[in-house]
Amino acid sequence: KVAFGVLGERTKKAPELTSISDRKSNDPVLDSQFLEKVESVRRSAILQKKAEEDRIYQPIDYDTPIESEQKTIGLGLKVGVGVAVLVFGLVFALGDFLPSENGLPSDGDAVVKRKLSEKEKSSLEATFQHFEETLTNSPTDPSALEGAAVTLVNLGEYERASSLLEKLIKERPENSEAYRLLGEVKFEIKDYEGSASAYRTSLSNCKSLDFEVLRGLTNALLAAKKPDEAVQVLLSSRDRINAGDNFGSADSSDKLNEANKNNPIQVELLLGKAYADWGHISDAVAVYNQLISKYPNDFRGYLAKGIILKENGKVGEAERMFIQARFFAPENAKKLVDRYSRR
Repeated sequence: KVAFGVLGERTKKAPELTSISDRKSNDPVLDSQFLEKVESVRRSAILQKKAEEDRIYQPIDYDTPIESEQKTIGLGLKVGVGVAVLVFGLVFALGDFLPSENGLPSDGDAVVKRKLSEKEKSSLEATFQHFEETLTNSPTDPSALEGAAVTLVNLGEYERASSLLEKLIKERPENSEAYRLLGEVKFEIKDYEGSASAYRTSLSNCKSLDFEVLRGLTNALLAAKKPDEAVQVLLSSRDRINAGDNFGSADSSDKLNEANKNNPIQVELLLGKAYADWGHISDAVAVYNQLISKYPNDFRGYLAKGIILKENGKVGEAERMFIQARFFAPENAKKLVDRYSRR
C-alpha cells in the first residue's frame, strides 16, 4: 500500500491496553521482572511509532519500495501505546481510498515485506517465551496476553496472535482497541468476515467515530464481497459527521484538529470506492462530484473521478480530471497522479 502524509498522535500519553496493576503475584521479584518485560514491549513500540512518524513527515519517494504494515500493524498492538490517526496533508493508502483499477499491482506485488534481523527475531522470541511461561501459570492474565500478542504480531505470526487477542477480549470485552487490532490481524490472515466482525465491535465500542476503525471495517467488508454493507456503514458515518460527531478523542492538538477536518473527505473517498466496487458507478461519480464541489482545491476528488471514468471508457473526461488533480496536487503527490493518468 502506498501512503503519504503525516501521522498525528491521538494522545500525549500512550494509554494502556490493560491495567498492569491488575496482575498479582506471590513473588515480588518475578512480578517486577514480568512488568519490566511488558513495559519494554511498550517502550519499543513507542520508539517504532516515533520513527514511523519521523519517516512519514519527510517528502515521499514513490519509486522506493514500500514496507508492508508488518512492522506497523503492531506498534504496541497499536493498542498499548495509543493510536496514531491519519491526518491531512496527503493521507490515504491508494488501495483503501481510490476505486479499483485494472492493471494496478496487487498488494502482494506492490509490497515489500519487512524482514526482521536475526537479533530482532531472537529478542522477540525470548520475550514471547517469557510471556508464554506466565500464561502457563495464569492463562487469562491480561498483561501477559497483551504482551504475547504484541510480540507475535511483530514476529508476523498472525494466526497465533489472533488466538491470543480473542482470549484477551474475553477478559476485556469493552476494549475497542483490542478489537481493532484483532480486525487488522484477521485481515492479514484473510479472515475477512472475522475482520469485519471485530471492526464492527470496535466501532460500536468507540465513544466517537474512529476513522482508522471505519477504514478497516470498509476494507474488510469489500474484501468479503459485501460492498452494500460497506456503503451502509459509510452512509451512517456520514450522517454522524453531519450531526456533529467528531473522529477520535477530544484531544485539542492542532494535528488532531487537522485530522478531524480531513476525515470527512476520506469518508467520501471510501464511499465512492465502495459504490464502485458494488458496481454503482453513477453513485460513485456523484460522490466524487460532490467532493469536488465542496473541496475544489483538493486533488483527491479529481483523481478518484479520473480513475473511475477511465475504467469506464471515458478517456477524454478522465484526462481532464487528471489534469485538474495534477494542478492541485502538492509536489510530492504529482508522481502519484502521473502514475494513474499514464496507465
